[in-house]
Amino acid sequence: MVKAPVDRNNARIATTPTTAQNGAPDSGVPGANSAQNAGSATTAGATIQDVIVTARLREENSQDVPIPTTALSGETLNREHHATVKDFTQKAPSLTVNAPNARQTSIAIRGLGKNSANEALEGSVGVIVDGVFISSVGMSWADFSDVEQIEILRGPQGTLLGKNTTLGVLAITSKAPSFTPEKEVEVTYGNRDLFVTKASATGPVIDDKLAYRASVYFNHQDGFLENQQPGGEAFDGASDRWGGRLQFLYTPNANVTNRTIIDHGQSNEPVNVNFPVRDPQTYSDNGASRGNTYTSRLARFSYQQTFNSWDSANLDGQKRIGTSQNGVSTQTDWRTGGYTVTSISAYRDFAFDALNDSDSTPLSISRGGTLVDAKQYSQELRVTSPKNVEFLGQKFDYQTGLYALRNEVETTSRTTYGTDAGRFYASTVQYNALSAQALSDSLNGVFLRAAEHPNTTSLAAYGQTTWHATDKADLTLGLRNTYEEKTNWIQKWYVGGVDLSSLYSGNTLNYVNSIRNGQTKLLTLGTGPLVGETIYADSWSWLINPSYKITDDILGYFSVSSGEKSGAVQFDKTTGAPANVDPEKTLDYELGLKTSWLDRKLTLNPNLFHTQITDYQAQLSTILAGQNSATSYLGNVSGVRLRGVEVEGNYVTPIEGLRLTFSGAYNDAIYSDFKNAPCATDLSYTSTQVCDFSGKRLSGAPRWIANAGFDYTREVADGYTAFFFVSETFRTRANLNTSLSVYGWQDEYFLTNAGVGIRPDSGAWDLSVWGKNIFDTHYFTNLSSLSSTSSVSGTPGDPLTFGITFRTKL
Repeated sequence: MVKAPVDRNNARIATTPTTAQNGAPDSGVPGANSAQNAGSATTAGATIQDVIVTARLREENSQDVPIPTTALSGETLNREHHATVKDFTQKAPSLTVNAPNARQTSIAIRGLGKNSANEALEGSVGVIVDGVFISSVGMSWADFSDVEQIEILRGPQGTLLGKNTTLGVLAITSKAPSFTPEKEVEVTYGNRDLFVTKASATGPVIDDKLAYRASVYFNHQDGFLENQQPGGEAFDGASDRWGGRLQFLYTPNANVTNRTIIDHGQSNEPVNVNFPVRDPQTYSDNGASRGNTYTSRLARFSYQQTFNSWDSANLDGQKRIGTSQNGVSTQTDWRTGGYTVTSISAYRDFAFDALNDSDSTPLSISRGGTLVDAKQYSQELRVTSPKNVEFLGQKFDYQTGLYALRNEVETTSRTTYGTDAGRFYASTVQYNALSAQALSDSLNGVFLRAAEHPNTTSLAAYGQTTWHATDKADLTLGLRNTYEEKTNWIQKWYVGGVDLSSLYSGNTLNYVNSIRNGQTKLLTLGTGPLVGETIYADSWSWLINPSYKITDDILGYFSVSSGEKSGAVQFDKTTGAPANVDPEKTLDYELGLKTSWLDRKLTLNPNLFHTQITDYQAQLSTILAGQNSATSYLGNVSGVRLRGVEVEGNYVTPIEGLRLTFSGAYNDAIYSDFKNAPCATDLSYTSTQVCDFSGKRLSGAPRWIANAGFDYTREVADGYTAFFFVSETFRTRANLNTSLSVYGWQDEYFLTNAGVGIRPDSGAWDLSVWGKNIFDTHYFTNLSSLSSTSSVSGTPGDPLTFGITFRTKL
């Protein structure tokens, strides 16, 4: 029986045809003509096949690309039921994602790049879908159900890929239309009422001229935190989402290709419950009493909070979070004289609506959330040369281009106080002095609003060239200049609540006014919008990247590169005065090898990295005088340093059908200069001092990350093959709190996924049983700070999920 070739790094394997199927001309679109991954079956004597990546915007063998990359095929991701950016972390070293909801999705490489849930500040890790840079990380909140391949590129990528890619890129490529008809349906049932359906169809509309591809998905699963309130639903780990994608591939002649993509996705999901973990009654540094705490305030209602519960919640005001997004892009490739001229025009929008139970209780204290409306327009025009262009007796290839982006965002933060709010937020003196009615009147019905409108216009010119100095030695040089204009305005106000001066007087009036002012005084910065100080920024990114082919199977490379991300227009929390965030600058060094051994049965790719970030942009926090809770703001960390080693490998073992994959990273990530850090709120001197984090480990950056697994296929009957897979993810202990609180530590943990299935050799269908986090490991992806009105709370990772999946081609 003939077995399918093995794909290295689980990515799509190389093909050599110059024409598409059915004789259509080569589309020029990544993934349009690539071979289909038929699983991980291997034969005795099989070798690891070439994997084609587009990390440098041209199709290349991954082992010939002199930068640290990870490529994963859509077939592998689909088989192991990895459909979201959060799932991808279990297959790639140095990639971490925290995704409690769309707006707070945080994508980091080597521990940096986290999202601040502030639309004025962009991430440092770029997300690119089908060649289009995504400016709002919330646009990645979707199931990527029809994926050809994903690539993770580490280190600054600005000389070719997108804007604000100073720490790396996550590039996702969907399957392209084909002129060969194909239809596929997949159905999954699992625990917690898991029900997933996917369907796709492709084929010609006009033979050899126009092909289409349509794909849809629906994903439902109940949460794992059962709400104890009557009629309450289960939160977290839940999904209620659907989406679709319609594509057209137009090839009017052998030299022109156009790919147009229209997509829509939406969700309405019970997520974003960070459950209370602990509420210490004493300061962690001296053991003194913290005074009024979250717990002591709840005792005023004779309510005792349940902490660290992994299966239940008790909420009266949590609503589902709704998202919606739409996109359209068109890419045209024109080939002439060996050159390719590419144009990518795109539009995307994103809407988000959250309303959370802010107090994590059934009491009527507060509810809040943010509305987001984001739109982006982009245009890219580039020229790609053929390989080995002769110039002055030397051989070169190059790319150069222009890029423009307009990003417009409107956000509205909302907080509503209920009948129990005044009683909860009052100080001890206020609580003892006021009647129950006065306490209720102080905040009941008060509605806070904070509107913000950050806009960005970005224009860039870039170029990258590779000089083939000899048959073995290459030198790649890249340069990008980006001009950005950023604006922002804010307006904060409150409405509602009774007229306190008409009901109370004297000390009583002073007390009720004080309670109300404690929650609203930062929401009354003037009578109209405050316009920020416009940023006009001009920045440079550059790359120097020599490489040398030591042998046919060993490539050595070195790179030094720099990237810069412009600042953000911001305002002082107290006065409303301009308080812009400075630009973030990255200087990165990489030294690595890409190697094949044992007659191409083993690949082993080690890489050393050293990255220095100056003025790293981050969400900081502090407690302002007179405030009962921590206040967050955007600011700069003077210096961050990343240093470590990464390794990836694949091994086709002597055992027929067995392949091993492994990757790992050691990352010594520290704050190299952070003398004005906000102190953890569990310390007694929080409100009077700043802390020096210089030399301390970066929050959310485990020292060690490892991924390993195996795929095994075996013929079990004539014409039928069974397949097995196991994958393991390991992370060491890390502090997940931005202020490095002693209560922010997540211990080391393992996550294990596994599956078994059967398929006919024809590939017409397959049936599998699978599980994710099969040992039901409890772990957090984020741990918040505490204050006098809130406890330490945590974002839980997904628990055990298992299911049975049937997939068939029609």
